Amino acid sequence: MIRRLTFIVVALALFTPLPAAAQATPPAPGAIEPPLRAGNKWIVVGGVWTTSLGDCTDCEEREYRHTGSLLSNIGWSINERTDVGAEVMFVASKANTDDRIRLTFLMASFQYRPWRTNGFFLKAGAGMAFVHNWILNVENDRPSFRSKAFALAIGTGWEWSLGRHFGAQVIATHHAAALGDLQTSARTVENVMGNLWSVGGTIVIR
Repeated sequence: MIRRLTFIVVALALFTPLPAAAQATPPAPGAIEPPLRAGNKWIVVGGVWTTSLGDCTDCEEREYRHTGSLLSNIGWSINERTDVGAEVMFVASKANTDDRIRLTFLMASFQYRPWRTNGFFLKAGAGMAFVHNWILNVENDRPSFRSKAFALAIGTGWEWSLGRHFGAQVIATHHAAALGDLQTSARTVENVMGNLWSVGGTIVIR
């Protein structure tokens, strides 16, 4: 009889499901899963709305320009919180038919998440900005001007998980380019500094 009771108690202990409190808590919807981060390659593609402002030593009038831009990143995760890679951002705007500027940023990118399972992140970058058609004089059919400059970028954003390998981001960034002296169709503009503020969204593939 004692043996039978002992067998029943052991069987109940083995096959009775654990209480809900003792089981592992599933991740919240949209949370970042750290084991999938480290070592993963990632690609970011999206669009942002950019406001740009050019400044120089003797500029009397400063004009804000607004335009859509393309943003892309590619790289890999070196640990659960840190991503490194390369960033490309293309900006094209114009004030009138004779005044156009096209900027292409090619930069090394660094992204850091203070909390492993939280979508908030900080990002920074450094590289080059390539300028094309700072001022294109259509009437005189003069060639476009080309230049390049050292550039820096800082930003922040939030990422949501849409699946095991897909996600979405909202981002806000500030790109600054020290364009130096630029030769335009009329004169040389000295010590030009370009500032670009962007807000938008991207799709993430990891």
